Amino acid sequence: MNWYLVNKSLFVPSKEISATVTVPDNSPWFSGHFPGNPILPAIAQISIVFDLICQAIKEPIILKKFHRVKFRRIILPDEEMDITASQIVGTPENFSFKIIVKKEVACKGIIHTNISKVL
Repeated sequence: MNWYLVNKSLFVPSKEISATVTVPDNSPWFSGHFPGNPILPAIAQISIVFDLICQAIKEPIILKKFHRVKFRRIILPDEEMDITASQIVGTPENFSFKIIVKKEVACKGIIHTNISKVL
């Protein structure tokens, strides 16, 4: 069962992974975070970005760590998120990502994986 919906996605080899995603209000993430005032947890945001990278690569990969992640805006149920992720030149295992909601940066950072090839 997917707990989020990919409304559209695009993968441009050697360039960028992008998708528009929503998390419906009946997602289990919102049931306990926070009752009466649901927001999308930070780990759910990281998980969506990592899932999109995995889908673009089409092979099993490992998330080693993430860093320099900044959460700048609360994401509410059913809000449309525009997500981009790109390999960092010279370090194919690292992806810079950004989540935009209503033209505002909601989250951005770097994900480290075990990928050794340039996409």
